[in-house]
Amino acid sequence: FVRLNGIVYAVKEVEEHFAQREYELLFDLVRRGLPTVEPVGTVCDRVDAAGKALPAALITRHLEFSLPYRALFSSSLRIETAGRLVDALTVLLVQLHLSGFSWNDCSLSNTLFRRDASAFAAYLVDAETGELHASLSTGQREYDLETAATNVAGELMDLQAGGRLHEGIDPIVTAVGLRTRYDRLWRE
Repeated sequence: FVRLNGIVYAVKEVEEHFAQREYELLFDLVRRGLPTVEPVGTVCDRVDAAGKALPAALITRHLEFSLPYRALFSSSLRIETAGRLVDALTVLLVQLHLSGFSWNDCSLSNTLFRRDASAFAAYLVDAETGELHASLSTGQREYDLETAATNVAGELMDLQAGGRLHEGIDPIVTAVGLRTRYDRLWRE
């Protein structure tokens, strides 16, 4: 992260092809009004002080007042709040799918959360593996949901193993709940 003129930017080092591709995907998502970080640009042909080549960089504007899931899912997180975070992630997935975007790496790590009145709003951060289509097939949505549930369960198990997850939050139940909530919202 860097701060320039009071604005915080996130800088992600990645191969040039992937930096440009992710920039374009994020730009398209922002243009469609979807909740995601704002792409600022890419920096290519970088070198260090000794002249050694560095990877390209994708620059995005930091989402003000947002928090990563590890700052939210902790031993002090209330069960109801965990449910609201999963609700926010569900809404984000449905919005993306309705727009023809398959994330292919949905996870709590690739999502930022921000308070929105008494609820939370979820924002896509990492679109590196995403694909934008005119619409998604049932198979594409199913794959994206299966990936999301697996990633969410894994990340929560990681917190659990480290003693940082509230004892009342079950990683598997939470991941299955994501799918149940998604199916209900998708039908609506």
